Amino acid sequence: MKLLHVLCQQPGKTGSGVFLQAITHHAAKVGHEQRVVIGIPASHGSSGLSSIDERDIFPVRFETERLPFPVAGMSDIMPYPSTRFSAFTDDMRSQYLAAFGKALLEATQDYLPDVIHSHHLWLVTALCRRMFEHIPLVVNCHSTEFRQMERAPHLLAHVLADCRRVDRVFALHSEQAREIASRYGIDPAKIDVVGAGYREEVFCPAEQACLCSETGTIEIAYAGKISRPKGVPFFIEALNHVAVPEGYRVRVRLAGSSGDASLKQIPNELDRKDISLDFLGLLSQRELAEVFRSAHLLVLPSFYEGLPLVVVEALASGCRVVTTDLPSLDSWLPERLDAEGVVERVPLPRLRNVDEPYPEDIPVFVDRMARAVERQMQRIVEGPLDWDSCVKPCIGLWGWASVYRKIEAIYRNPRVS
Repeated sequence: MKLLHVLCQQPGKTGSGVFLQAITHHAAKVGHEQRVVIGIPASHGSSGLSSIDERDIFPVRFETERLPFPVAGMSDIMPYPSTRFSAFTDDMRSQYLAAFGKALLEATQDYLPDVIHSHHLWLVTALCRRMFEHIPLVVNCHSTEFRQMERAPHLLAHVLADCRRVDRVFALHSEQAREIASRYGIDPAKIDVVGAGYREEVFCPAEQACLCSETGTIEIAYAGKISRPKGVPFFIEALNHVAVPEGYRVRVRLAGSSGDASLKQIPNELDRKDISLDFLGLLSQRELAEVFRSAHLLVLPSFYEGLPLVVVEALASGCRVVTTDLPSLDSWLPERLDAEGVVERVPLPRLRNVDEPYPEDIPVFVDRMARAVERQMQRIVEGPLDWDSCVKPCIGLWGWASVYRKIEAIYRNPRVS
């Protein structure tokens, strides 16, 4: 088959970019022809897509005369300099769509795709529908669209009608599928839950578990943007209130780039000697896997996620998990992981504007986070995670190969009759 992939931002830097990398990798393994349209800065020398020949990559370059602003990000906080869609003027929108339209024409000038696979039910997907009425168009929703609908409502007139006409939508989980149907008015028969995956060849447990009883140190990891919407300052505040098991110390390693001014509100050390904080910056997938393999516990305090792949990546690497009780987890993680204490969920506080907690709810949230971390630390000092019996049976549900099989089946029959 001939496939055209479309992503309005950088591959590999966010959840949608990792998704694109994985799908192009698996499509290349089975011999499909592929071209890609992506959005990247003018100074960016690499596409981040090792499975695609550079001649088949059609970049839309930002911070140029044609597009004189940074890459527009589907999240308001991106791991690189970006422009918020809420700041788009009419001129910026016109420039943006003209640049992507030019790249799409170049990508299809001598190449007729059997399927166009776009990401995000937003401006560029709507543009694809208008430009290629006769080509089946399938789209991944990553949930960031829902926030943009609220924060950039002036763009909805250029989004809704055409996104409603796509052929199929890939949802991360069943609750997201219902929200897509409700917000966009898309026929539920066109929405398929395909999930998302992790890289099985990268995220795997260490050959020999790191026993905290031998080192005297409990290793805790966090991975994601270092920002307030991701719950990082509240996690660090919770660390001020945890009781560390007697005779142990704790090292907390935070992987990820800062995304916004909320970094200034996040302390870089704690006023206690038994817990240290190490900020690692943005890591590659392989570097992150090494962090997870040496960790005993992942903490994800985020208030909003489409599908938190980092939870699966950490579990696959041998970690226990403390996470906020994100809605997507119910249709994704097996109940036994909660029942056996492998995963601890912390109830979310009430939220306003999607990812901002009400101030009066923060103290209870912080206390619940601290108690959940304490429970997991106690399990950690009692002995290593029985990964083979608790986690390994679930792994087959989470790999990219499984996700790709569902997607390829729809590539071959993309239109609902």
